[in-house]
Amino acid sequence: MHVSIIDTSILCNIINIPFRNEKHKEIFDQLKVLQQDKQHILILPFATIIETGNHIAHISDGNVRRDRAQLMAELIKRTVSDKAPWSYYGKEFEREELLEIAGALVEHAVAEIGIGDLSIVQVFKKYKETVPAIGSIRIWSLDKHLNCYYEEMPMPRRRKNQ
Repeated sequence: MHVSIIDTSILCNIINIPFRNEKHKEIFDQLKVLQQDKQHILILPFATIIETGNHIAHISDGNVRRDRAQLMAELIKRTVSDKAPWSYYGKEFEREELLEIAGALVEHAVAEIGIGDLSIVQVFKKYKETVPAIGSIRIWSLDKHLNCYYEEMPMPRRRKNQ
């Protein structure tokens, strides 16, 4: 099984948000391929929903803003009712995970990496640690500081009965 955690840069292209959609067709085509792959799971973190919603709210053209907001609302409804091509991953963070985010926040903020991205990295770590039998996991992103998160996971081996 392969897992892709969807970043805001990908969802903005899927929804076709102006000035954040430079690879709309390419991303949409990749999404179609991944949907057909029964060995691939797409994960939508809460931070991606929040950040994408914020980008929609800042679209200057009111008609386009309304259209994309309606599309986003429909997408959220489809996600919650398991009719979207991805699964929602909105588990709350434990205290230790929030402390880890807090510990990295200053260094990352100086590098212009926000807390939303840090929480997506935390989802990557948490999903990898808690879900068994993953062949690979990645953050699907157009951002260099996030698309470097990719790991091949060693498959657990069964003991031979002797």
